Amino acid sequence: MIDLKEEKEESSIEKNWFPLLLSFLLGLSAYFLKIYIKSGLLDPLLVAMLFGILINIVLRRRWSLSFSTAPLTLIPIGIVFYGMKNLNFVEFSMVNPYVMALLGVIMLTYFGVIFLLGKLLNQRKKITYLTATGSAICGASAIAITSSVIEADPDDVSVSLLSVFAAAMFGLFLLLPFLTLLFGFDNKLYALFSASVLQFTGFVKVSLQTLPFLKEVISMNEAIDLALSVKAVRYLGLLIAIPLFASLTKKKFILPWYLWAFLGAGILGSYIYATNETLYKNTLIPIVKPIYTVLWASAMAAIGLNTDIEKLLGSNGIRALVMSFLGFFTATVVFILGVSMVKV
Repeated sequence: MIDLKEEKEESSIEKNWFPLLLSFLLGLSAYFLKIYIKSGLLDPLLVAMLFGILINIVLRRRWSLSFSTAPLTLIPIGIVFYGMKNLNFVEFSMVNPYVMALLGVIMLTYFGVIFLLGKLLNQRKKITYLTATGSAICGASAIAITSSVIEADPDDVSVSLLSVFAAAMFGLFLLLPFLTLLFGFDNKLYALFSASVLQFTGFVKVSLQTLPFLKEVISMNEAIDLALSVKAVRYLGLLIAIPLFASLTKKKFILPWYLWAFLGAGILGSYIYATNETLYKNTLIPIVKPIYTVLWASAMAAIGLNTDIEKLLGSNGIRALVMSFLGFFTATVVFILGVSMVKV
């Protein structure tokens, strides 16, 4: 005779652990794919989410439990490690103050334009928050962090990330090269341009490797280092975005615990960098970066597994594309106006 209680327990275990294990394996696969191919275009978080969506399509099944468990657990843990690597206050202090100010204006432009369009287009608020943060700060990483803060649905995350990715691809291969050649930017100015407006950190490095015919006023390595240091300043926006969107979502002022963990990890990482740069670069970062990347990629895979494909192609998806593209166009205009006023 079949023990119905035992059968129910086994089914529950499978329901709980299989999607979590699958999410982890997809996240790990996305990470190693990036390591193997070594392309800045393959953001592990985006790739893992696409893997999840693909399996979702093939199996025609959604596991709601994997979303509620994986992202809400893995993303906050990853925030601590992310802060230790990316919130480096020592490097921030070395960036030109005018460039810092220009970055602030560009980030405010992204937020302002996308918020306004979200209101005008009657977009879902959480999609607006995610699209604005992903565009203004650091692409998939910012969307992953913000999705946890506002407890976004899988569909909101997928729609936002894919729209930001589409705008970034257009900018990387078409808009930025065209404007750079039109205005005669040298490689230093182009490094600042890509770092100031491109959404994904990996795209910034790729952008400098795909435009070899610019006037060189600094070496390629110096241009890449400059671009990445400037792009890193945009991570500071998370210190505002995390409490802002948490408060807007809950309709009361909130300072989530992982905001303090993020800031504390950044201060600790900065201290280690200042006192022992070799330890920081050769030991700490090679450990920290894979940890948060795999954690977040696994969370994004879980989100992909629970995405409703029809909603990606629906009206919210189209609105998100409009918001991402117009936000990006406006940010590029602000940068060009900014550098035309003051030599950087």
